[in-house]
Amino acid sequence: MNDDREPVSDDRDQERAAAEWQPPRVAVIGFGMARSDLSQAALAWINRADVLAAGRRILDAFPDHHGGRIEIRSPIAASLDAIEECAGNSRVAVLASGDPFFFGIGKALVERLGPDGIVALANITSVQALFARLKRPWQEVRTFSLHGRGDSMAWLEQVAGGGAVALFTDDHHDPAWIAAELVQHGFGSLPLAIGENLGLAGEAVRVMAAREARGRRFGPLNIVAVFAEAKPAAAASDLDAAPVMGIDEAAFEHRQGLITKREVRAVVLALLQLKPGQVLWDLGAGSGSIGIEACRLTPLLRVLAVERHPQRFRDLETNIKRFGARSVTPIAADALEALATLPDPDRVFIGGSGGRLEPLLEAVRLRLRPGGRVVLTAVTLDTLHRARSFWKRRGWPSAVTQIQVSRSTAIGDSERLEALNPVFIVEAWPEPRPVGADSDSDSDSDTDTGGDTDVREDEPGRVD
Repeated sequence: MNDDREPVSDDRDQERAAAEWQPPRVAVIGFGMARSDLSQAALAWINRADVLAAGRRILDAFPDHHGGRIEIRSPIAASLDAIEECAGNSRVAVLASGDPFFFGIGKALVERLGPDGIVALANITSVQALFARLKRPWQEVRTFSLHGRGDSMAWLEQVAGGGAVALFTDDHHDPAWIAAELVQHGFGSLPLAIGENLGLAGEAVRVMAAREARGRRFGPLNIVAVFAEAKPAAAASDLDAAPVMGIDEAAFEHRQGLITKREVRAVVLALLQLKPGQVLWDLGAGSGSIGIEACRLTPLLRVLAVERHPQRFRDLETNIKRFGARSVTPIAADALEALATLPDPDRVFIGGSGGRLEPLLEAVRLRLRPGGRVVLTAVTLDTLHRARSFWKRRGWPSAVTQIQVSRSTAIGDSERLEALNPVFIVEAWPEPRPVGADSDSDSDSDTDTGGDTDVREDEPGRVD
């Protein structure tokens, strides 16, 4: 769009522009934290306005203004209608807390009136104000608004990935709610900074751990920052030098070779189709190799690694610390009994069922979130048959991949290939795969013949 108007460059130019202001152009002005944050130029536009449009708190800051008033309320559509109608024959100044184009009304006004229909004056945001009070840089902090968006947990994904966030709150998604979400997802020790009434009487900035903030009451005007902790220290040979995936089995603490081999691990992770911010259940986790590599591949929101065997659970805890797997939560319990306490999963890997495969699959099926995937490993034909039969009876698409790995080993002055146990990998999902994706063409009418072979805990062919 061509715009031949000269840019407004300083307060004097702004004051001259305000003096020449005519409808239907609307002035969109950042209020900052308080009236004292307004520049002389901003005050010139406000004084020239016939009508002020703002929230109740900001309108109350101008008790002596001569013009009319439009109180902006939620939902905002009616307020935008009133502003647009009034601007036809009156000079309307819209005042927004902080900066109008930083999670503010500015975007909606441009969409409604067009860029040429407004003049915009920026101001400091509450994020800037909070970090100034904290004396901390904020150029790498990501900001999220929870106003009517509390179902989006993208902010928690950022925290899980080790980043700091700033959060605009609302009446429901307040600091206590944020703290409760952090505690629920295993981040109770993370520090929060809560800025209350910034720039106003009663201003307070409090820093505390999430578990301390849970259940507390805070002033209604607040903003929250969450700071990720440094990852647990780990030896360079274990963490820094380890690959993102394909970690050698010897790097993991494990029992008697009972670990998912790295070739099988690679295929399992590919079939899980992991995405950032997801929740992964690793049931019958064993050494934890699947969950640990999963969280190294992408910033998962949380990995719940469930293992019932005491010694294997100790190995799991050791490996989580060894690889600095901050998002992996070890749970010492029977997989089926633990599910009721876990958040709903986006992805599920089953390496052991404790001898109760069908009940476990049913529990997983009922809890899996839309678009989810379930992957399990089997080393016996019986387990393969039972898993395939289960998904067929439930009407879920499924597919089987068989992995037969042979590794070279020395024999005299030469080498031979030594075969490892073959492994079946069964994947299932609750909706059809995209057009063109590979599918399992097996159309046999299987029936469940019973049996009680465990996917992971059969010693002769154990996967993990």
